[in-house]
Amino acid sequence: MKISWRGVNLFEVFLFIDPLCKSCRNSENTVLKLSEDIDSKFKLQFVPIYNLKVVQTDFCNSNNQLKKKLSSEELSYLYKNVVLDYKAASFQGIKKGRRYLLAIQDKILSKGLKYSDELAIQTAKECNLDVEMFEEDRRSKLAIDSIEKDQQLVNDMNVDSPASAVIFNCSDSERDGILTRNVEYSTLFRACCDTEFTPDNIKNALSESNLNKSKRNHLHIIK
Repeated sequence: MKISWRGVNLFEVFLFIDPLCKSCRNSENTVLKLSEDIDSKFKLQFVPIYNLKVVQTDFCNSNNQLKKKLSSEELSYLYKNVVLDYKAASFQGIKKGRRYLLAIQDKILSKGLKYSDELAIQTAKECNLDVEMFEEDRRSKLAIDSIEKDQQLVNDMNVDSPASAVIFNCSDSERDGILTRNVEYSTLFRACCDTEFTPDNIKNALSESNLNKSKRNHLHIIK
């Protein structure tokens, strides 16, 4: 059952992820569930963080077996291709891109399948992508440029670790966003439904000395 909330009709949510991390995969499910449970419009974007530190580090302490089994070169190859494929799928629509990402993650992370061009193409077919267009885009300059824009967004929003989310209430003329480094359903739910959970109120709360330390560490306001 969806929960209605008057006066709010559109949220933009950026979820920053390590695309080959099970904890980040769970965060994706959390954000998708939130969009289903609240009677508001959501524009969701999964933004892969693609840099050497994320490739080599298990930020989420998820016991990532890939990072234990594969060499640095193999990991770099895997991450680069998965992210490029995701961007190529996204060119056919944000929802199609998410569907592709979720599918390829499940095959690699849950089923333990080895990534290959054949696996990527088969997944594209299963997600009803235009396969010819997907093959053309997946190693294109357009895909590479899109990844670079994502990394600029990571920097602009002061995101320093995966499984972080930035939420914008598009009815807020100031366009301040709420950054949380703790993607929990309850936290995101409050951000979207609680009238007191606004950038201005959080700014005041963050300055209070008695604020819970864990909350102070993972809630921030960004411009």
